Amino acid sequence: MKSATWIFLPLAIILAATIVLYPNFAQRELELAVRKEFASIPEEQKKEILSKFEKRWNAEYKQSDWVISPSPSDLKDESFLLVKGRFVTSAKINQISQENPELILEAKNKLRPTLVEEWIAKGRPLTIKLGLDLQGGMRVAMKGDFEDYASKLRESYIKEIENLKKTVADPSNDEKEKKKAKDRLEEIESYFELSPSRKLLELEKAKLIIDNRLTSQNLTEPQVRIQKDQDSIEVSLPGVTNSSQILEIIQNTETVEYRLEEPENSAGNGTTYAAIIQQEENKLLEAGKREETDIVKYQNLVKQKLGKAEQDRFLQALEEKYKIPKEKYRIFAYWKRGNSQNSPQLPRNFIVLEKAIALDGRDMRDARPAFENNSFGYIVSFTLTSSGAEKFFEITSQNKGRNLAIVWGDKVVSAPTIRGAIAGGMAQIDGSFTKEEAVDLANVISEGALPIPLRVLEMRFIGPTLGIESIEVGIKAVGIGFILVMLYMLLIYRLSGIVANIALFANIIILSALLSLMGFTLTLPGFAGIILTVGMAVDANVIIYERIKEELMAGKSASVAVAQGFDNAFWTIIDSNVTTLISGILMIRLGNGPIKGFAITLCWGIVTSLFTSLFLSRLIMDLLVNKLGVQKLQIGFKKLES
Repeated sequence: MKSATWIFLPLAIILAATIVLYPNFAQRELELAVRKEFASIPEEQKKEILSKFEKRWNAEYKQSDWVISPSPSDLKDESFLLVKGRFVTSAKINQISQENPELILEAKNKLRPTLVEEWIAKGRPLTIKLGLDLQGGMRVAMKGDFEDYASKLRESYIKEIENLKKTVADPSNDEKEKKKAKDRLEEIESYFELSPSRKLLELEKAKLIIDNRLTSQNLTEPQVRIQKDQDSIEVSLPGVTNSSQILEIIQNTETVEYRLEEPENSAGNGTTYAAIIQQEENKLLEAGKREETDIVKYQNLVKQKLGKAEQDRFLQALEEKYKIPKEKYRIFAYWKRGNSQNSPQLPRNFIVLEKAIALDGRDMRDARPAFENNSFGYIVSFTLTSSGAEKFFEITSQNKGRNLAIVWGDKVVSAPTIRGAIAGGMAQIDGSFTKEEAVDLANVISEGALPIPLRVLEMRFIGPTLGIESIEVGIKAVGIGFILVMLYMLLIYRLSGIVANIALFANIIILSALLSLMGFTLTLPGFAGIILTVGMAVDANVIIYERIKEELMAGKSASVAVAQGFDNAFWTIIDSNVTTLISGILMIRLGNGPIKGFAITLCWGIVTSLFTSLFLSRLIMDLLVNKLGVQKLQIGFKKLES
């Protein structure tokens, strides 16, 4: 009974590992999503796109057993093309998506789960994931703009600093109150001192937010790391094809802020700066010089996509033109839609707001988009933190009749009039948004904006074709190494070599299954770890066989020699592998990127090697000498008999 149990255990482990690995070799079904807008383009353009795709399919994409339905030339109103075949790798999916963006919508591609994946992993893919160097993608390094961060931070404390200075300067206040105000001023000033540790803290916050943003993008194992020496963040994105869209998501520093509109008589003579600007615009319009108005010039900057820096320079020039005091006010563009909901949201006029930020993203807790029947557009409702609710109540109580502008990034999207005090910590942003805009705005509020602006320092792309070549090279390296080791073991150890090769094959199966279950991302250094595992697994068998050889040369029977050979080699193998395992664990703990990938495959390879060499090999050798009566073992070039 005990013997049957020992036989059953390794067989069960190998069977389970084979089942886990099945999705890597099974026939898969891939849905290549067809863009919705593809159906509405002219027929001639459709034929040209489909013709290009079909040529690429037959010449580059199609594997020996791959079938696509419907045929690209027969595509009509289908929402996806179904590909059936083996070895549908993410690198190949990325290549197809990247090279056919006018036909394939990469974000909606779907690899249907196999029965094994539905049963074991509840639909989670069990195929081995591939890293940036194997499936292609993007690596970008972004530097934190701490000067801009400090400037923005000062704006959020302007009101409080003014009040504290008044408290200190007021002779009617007692010394205790003045000291409290001075201490608070010193505390606020310390916020603006950007020491290395403070910069690192802000980078950590940015890293966490980027992690959250990328998680929602359905990306394969994105890696986000901080580079302390450069005050930057490096993001590796395996499989990314829509690089500009992803980069925009990563860099998005748009915040949601509340700012009070300039008060009446801010420009003197009973008028405001915004009114003066509008008067000048009206004069040009009445003279038929619409193209010379500042708002049209600003709209052209937006339409030409010249960038935020160019837009900021234009607004700063306007502030100088109309002599707007920069220490008190800032000019913004008020973005609205035209006369219809389908018209684009563009800057329609200018608005002057107080420089001090009344509320910011830190005062907001959660947000949700909702459809507003009255305006036939979407709004964003949100809840405030307890401190934010107090501030909001105070602002709405003290500024009845004034407009409170809601600024999203650098756009004023709404400027409702305060009709009375608002309590309860709930509010909404009404900007006649589309559904997509409302969702984006709600996400910014819920996830939080990046605390610091990030500027691209370096950006590198690895094409999917290079990734496919790397996979082929890696598999070839593992295969050649595996075959050479097997031939060597057969040549030197004959029957015992066959046992070692069986254990080696089982080792690769179990190791690969473990990596699949862990969701491990395989890179080229990971391949190197697997190759090293092959060598180390055989090394353990060589030590065991040499011990058996010594026992046979001493005249002991085959069964005794096998038993004592394994016993004598046990601690030698354990000692040598444990020291390597310690080094590997340290590399996992202290290393990152390629080093960590290599160390993980190495450590798990050591564990599986110990199992296959000390347990599986011994089980097979015991069966040979004790059950099947083998008494002659060739170890080296001499046949040794008991």
